[in-house]
Amino acid sequence: MAWKDRVAGHSGQQLLTGANFALYSIIVIALIVLVNWFVNNHDHRWDMTPNKKYSLSEQTRKLLKDLPKDITLYAFDRERNFGEKRDVLDMYGSASNKVKVKYVDPDRQPALAKEYGVRNYGTVVVAAGDRHMEAQTTDEEGITNALVRVLKGQRSVCFITTHGEHSLDSTDRDGYEHFKTQLGNENYQTQALPFLQKMEIPDDCTMVVIAGPQNDYLPQETAVINKYVQGGGRALVMLDAGVDEPNLVKMLADWGVTANDDLVIDENPVSQIFGTEPYMPLIVKYGTNPIVQPLNGRATLFPITRSFEVAKDKPGISDDSLCDTSADSYGRTGWNPDIKQIEFRANKDLKGPLTVAVAGTLSEGGDKKQGRIVVLGTSQLAANNILGFQSNRDFIMNSVNWLSEDQDLISIRATPPESQHLNMNAEQMRRILILGVFGIPVVIIVAGTLVWWQRR
Repeated sequence: MAWKDRVAGHSGQQLLTGANFALYSIIVIALIVLVNWFVNNHDHRWDMTPNKKYSLSEQTRKLLKDLPKDITLYAFDRERNFGEKRDVLDMYGSASNKVKVKYVDPDRQPALAKEYGVRNYGTVVVAAGDRHMEAQTTDEEGITNALVRVLKGQRSVCFITTHGEHSLDSTDRDGYEHFKTQLGNENYQTQALPFLQKMEIPDDCTMVVIAGPQNDYLPQETAVINKYVQGGGRALVMLDAGVDEPNLVKMLADWGVTANDDLVIDENPVSQIFGTEPYMPLIVKYGTNPIVQPLNGRATLFPITRSFEVAKDKPGISDDSLCDTSADSYGRTGWNPDIKQIEFRANKDLKGPLTVAVAGTLSEGGDKKQGRIVVLGTSQLAANNILGFQSNRDFIMNSVNWLSEDQDLISIRATPPESQHLNMNAEQMRRILILGVFGIPVVIIVAGTLVWWQRR
């Protein structure tokens, strides 16, 4: 072959190689540009953590969707620690164009830190107009609670006392200290009303709560509560099975709710998954009221509850069932705590499904504000040892939100962060030790030896 042909062939091959390289380079650059465009215009996260640590809860997204004013989130910390806050705070900024997130080093901007009363590094402040609130924690729950405080005015939840009701300050299993804390997180102030000392409901009460009295109310007391609700007031009534309260039962009947004298037993086998007893009905069937709409597919627990029947023909009253037990349930009528052996008695006991929670509106007509009620067959649902079960907290707080007409707060709340543990027995630990210390290094050495032998 002549040298000219060799040069021509060599040049053609170089030209072809260069063209292929250029084409591949263009394709790679185009792919990179396309991927960047897609990421910038279709920003999305896949949160695989068990408690959805990197996703905003339904309640937070609902609040951010309907913000009435611009919000600024200030993260006061040293600059090197800003990255720890971005995972949570930037989700708020991405969820609403009315939210601005600012990262502030208090050492470089001491005047701004002083304006918001910042004393410690790592503080998050939620500000709107002339109002601001420091978040108690820097996770989503703490920031959203501060946002609620900024957006909502002060509301007052008045707990009637002196009849053996649950104590708001008790940390015992039956206490309501956790419930009180949750109310405070959503900017509800709590106060006690000792009715036996003064039978009146102050004008600043957003609602009254009857929290599992162990003694019946006097007729004069129920008359005051009835007048309050009929005139547009709000009431959350939590009774218990096995407690004789004829005056309270009569008051509920005036509101179209018949309280049965029973103990609800639910033998649904699904309850066994959660380790609950038949006298602790597991609720998965809900009505259509806004209180329970977010709870579809979730479970609540109603320990030692009685059931109700709802009147459908009372003028000016509209009652709806909130929670129903399964078809495997029944109401043991005439139950009291001294009865230990419980079984279904035909023609005596009530056959399920049974209603264990009711919501209703009362109106006398005219221009008066509608009264609202929520009635539960158990007060244990909000006790310290039960409130944290599945969706109990959401249910009781949604009830409070509905009574106070805070519709935008009715939702599923952020889950508190939980530590994740890997539990292993001694045999599993021994296997991991052998594999990690001896197994993997031996595999690497053998593989390297085989490669060397083949190339030798």
